[in-house]
Amino acid sequence: MNSATLCSTIVILAATSISSAGIELTNNGGFESGNLDGWESFPSSNSMFDLSNDSFSGNFAGEVNNLASGSSAVVKQANLGVGVVGAFQDVTISFWAMGLGEVGGVSFAEFFSEIDGGGVSSSELLGGAPLFVTSDWQFYSFDTTTGADVSGGVTLQFAAVTGANIGSTMQLFIDDVSVSIVPAPSSAALLGLGGLFTSRRRRA
Repeated sequence: MNSATLCSTIVILAATSISSAGIELTNNGGFESGNLDGWESFPSSNSMFDLSNDSFSGNFAGEVNNLASGSSAVVKQANLGVGVVGAFQDVTISFWAMGLGEVGGVSFAEFFSEIDGGGVSSSELLGGAPLFVTSDWQFYSFDTTTGADVSGGVTLQFAAVTGANIGSTMQLFIDDVSVSIVPAPSSAALLGLGGLFTSRRRRA
């Protein structure tokens, strides 16, 4: 392989590495800190959000148990990536979940692009429907895009929702929650690699 071909290969591989390296936005997405740091809870009149030892991986998972009929118990990772995530940026959201709904209880995952000072520029019900969790851990992954204004970062929200009938409950377990972005290749990095290529050609 001659010098020009070698340097071209280095540039291509480096650019690929830069573009595929995801930036993780969540804090304590796997609950392995042994607490609920990084999470915000908005309970119903009769619900709990706590650590569970019934985890997919590691020692802990998060458990939302909503026992109040006709209500929604919400937990979220809020305002992630302020100053890092950009408008119309590709985002990959993934997590493991399991649970049990009784008498119409369901669970949802929602993604919001937040505007600094209040409001959202986009909101999305991931998958377009309830998660349909079962008593076994299942993996969920969604590729989406941020809205036009993410000055307030992005938010991933889980909701354990119950129906109006008496006896409706929803128990949801989540683990290994991830919200990651793939930044565009750095112009400076690519220029530097281009300079390396030129230098190698001159010495060849």
